[in-house]
Amino acid sequence: MLSGKVEGLVYVQLNGQTITRKAPKHKKDSWTPGMLQNQQRFREVNSFCGQFKYSVIPQIWNGAALSNFSKASNFGNIYEKKMSGYAFFLKSNMSAFAPDGSLAYPKLIMFSTGKLNMPQGMVAGRPEAQGNIIEVSWEKELHVGGVHLKDELMVISAADGIYSDIMATGIPREAMHGTFELPTAPEQATHLYLFFASKDRTDYSLSICCEV
Repeated sequence: MLSGKVEGLVYVQLNGQTITRKAPKHKKDSWTPGMLQNQQRFREVNSFCGQFKYSVIPQIWNGAALSNFSKASNFGNIYEKKMSGYAFFLKSNMSAFAPDGSLAYPKLIMFSTGKLNMPQGMVAGRPEAQGNIIEVSWEKELHVGGVHLKDELMVISAADGIYSDIMATGIPREAMHGTFELPTAPEQATHLYLFFASKDRTDYSLSICCEV
């Protein structure tokens, strides 16, 4: 299971296969300021994504990447390349980072993606200041029914660059409101990333961010 750069070749693991590519050739003195800044930005985004290599990405994004590729193939998009879940997650979150690589727009971070519907009017907040209980509500969905009424609301909390694991709130889609206790870490979360998961955890919705 090779991975990395060896003698001018780059080895990448993709869906259980080893992909070999030629390493790009650049002289150290050929980098422009813009290219160096892009490198810095990519390093920072890659470092951010690395935190979720064994949690969010295999749970949600590996399947989403395969689904996205299959959909493009069905529509005859010959320009759509097969992408790993890690690459799909990284690409989807680039817009949250400034040119210098800092996380400038935390509300643009996407922790989830998929074909499930995300209801309109999602609101989350603390009923008590500095409390650990969150109240959440959303609008009724007219065109969602059946098994998807049992989709469960999930949450990732964040504060000062620290992120919780994915937590199930126990609140089903059909409830349209409820309360849940925040994960113990990080303390005093400032942002919540909310999304729905199917009952069998095979599909997910887009995530949205609420400041609390």
